Amino acid sequence: MTIEQLTAELVYGEPHESYLTRREAATRCKVPLSTFDSLRRQNRVPFPDAEMGKHMLWRESTIDAFLDAGGTRAS
Repeated sequence: MTIEQLTAELVYGEPHESYLTRREAATRCKVPLSTFDSLRRQNRVPFPDAEMGKHMLWRESTIDAFLDAGGTRAS
């Protein structure tokens, strides 16, 4: 999702949900930020749903679905 799409969601009143920063997503996954970043580089966490500048953002539902599917569990 681009910044324009994210802005359109907010401006035009389309349903939106909260977005999580890297740190918030790591906390929700109950792993240190460094572990979350490592998993992200290994493509073992979902791709961000949006980017604002250099900041990656994930929808709460994306992280919740990832966790429900067993994400961050040891293989």
